[in-house]
Amino acid sequence: MYLLAFIEKNVETKNGQLAINLISSVVAFGTNLIINFFLSPYIVRELGVEANGFITLANNFISYASLVAIALNSMAGRFITIKVHQADLEGANKYYASVTVANIAFASVMLIPAIATVNYLEHIINISTNLLWDVKLLFSFVFINFLLSTAFSSWHTATFVSNRLYLQSIRRMLSQLLRVIVIVWLFALFQPSVYYVGVGTLIGTIYLTLYSLYYKRRLLPELQIRKRDIEFSYLRELVSSGIWQTILKAGQLLLSGLDLIIANLFIGSNEMGMLALAKTVPFALTHLAGTLASVFAPTLTIQFAKGNLDELKNDLKKSMKFLGVILTIPLSILFVFGEEFYTLWVPTEDAQVLQVLSVLTIFGMIFTSGIQTLYNIFTVVNRLRVHALLMVLAGIVNVVIVLVLLLTTNLGIYAVAAVSTVVNFFRNILFTVPYGAKYLNLKWHTFFPEVIYSVICSILSVLIGLGVKQFFVIDSWFLLSVAAIITAIIGLALNVYVVLNKKERQYLYKAITRRLNKKQD
Repeated sequence: MYLLAFIEKNVETKNGQLAINLISSVVAFGTNLIINFFLSPYIVRELGVEANGFITLANNFISYASLVAIALNSMAGRFITIKVHQADLEGANKYYASVTVANIAFASVMLIPAIATVNYLEHIINISTNLLWDVKLLFSFVFINFLLSTAFSSWHTATFVSNRLYLQSIRRMLSQLLRVIVIVWLFALFQPSVYYVGVGTLIGTIYLTLYSLYYKRRLLPELQIRKRDIEFSYLRELVSSGIWQTILKAGQLLLSGLDLIIANLFIGSNEMGMLALAKTVPFALTHLAGTLASVFAPTLTIQFAKGNLDELKNDLKKSMKFLGVILTIPLSILFVFGEEFYTLWVPTEDAQVLQVLSVLTIFGMIFTSGIQTLYNIFTVVNRLRVHALLMVLAGIVNVVIVLVLLLTTNLGIYAVAAVSTVVNFFRNILFTVPYGAKYLNLKWHTFFPEVIYSVICSILSVLIGLGVKQFFVIDSWFLLSVAAIITAIIGLALNVYVVLNKKERQYLYKAITRRLNKKQD
């Protein structure tokens, strides 16, 4: 509570809110990354790489089940935010009440297919006999977690509408800590089982959901669920816009969300576990990119609602530079020190194979790390149709090529990892960047310089990492940490100097010193 009080005291301006939102999101992400860093190798050691793979696969199943929920919820924050900042509280209340009731109804209906999936799970995917009931219990708790979070997801909009995402980030961090405490406690007291992860996740979600209700009542007390505010026309408007988010998500699943189940069905459950393990770090980097990009979403939405399009464009370009500078640092560290990392992290597995799979999975981010924030534009301007249809097309192309390669070559798991990266690269370069500009009535090449900046940052960071590596024989966590930290510091400093202009460097410097001075006071 003291942390929250200090933060709220120091949030005074738009830039202050943005800085706090950004920092808290990074801290929450870092906490989750550290938890998974220790948890995954422990599960591999205690239960095997196959069991660890089923944790990721269970979450992928939730992605499949969430497609309908996305149609309801993906645009709720956007519409409610615009209504609130246009001083139309009656309209905001109608959106809120309608989507909340719909979410509860949807979660109730989804209980039936969830029970059926768990009951017939061994007929859907390949599961070793000794893991059957553990995996079924894991899926059961993961499904319960999904139904709970879906039923009350509208409560999360309060921190978005008020541009106070740091509140949700801090509670998400604490929920992750609670999650790992429960998991460790269960592993310590009872015989190791993979479903403990599901139990810990559910308890963490209950904690986060209760605090979302608290923030909703505190930040947006005027939004209530009243019978007169529940209108089908508002729900239809949300779904008519959100359906394209559902189609977009379906395309993303075809592009990268089916890789584990394809590996399970066409190659083997052990290979699926290897791919899941290799995707842990790339997934964390992708999640970090999404987390950082989402921090800018409330500001961009508010600017659009107020018609500040010039400021919106400038903030987009600045955020793209910042993302490129930041994201290419961990990316280059993975490229340079990945094999040493996997050797230390999971010594029982083939570190070289894991490194190759990781690089194949995340290689495209060299070019696209800076454009993550552009994804917000399609939602902000409510122009999702073409974006969604092209994502589906890319997903279909990915699945077809992967299946052809699996049936006609010996590439195996490498084909599953590599094809989606190539397809996604071309989709981003040929559509996301030019059309992100077009939908803001800008020239199609407006944001391509930021793509070049991302490549420059990646090259510089990798070269620095390779230079640092010449001075170390990395055979311990300490030496790996020292080499990675030196690479990160030099790489970040050089990226900031090369990519950011003088005004942007001054802004960054003043933001940091302002926060440090206030902390000392």
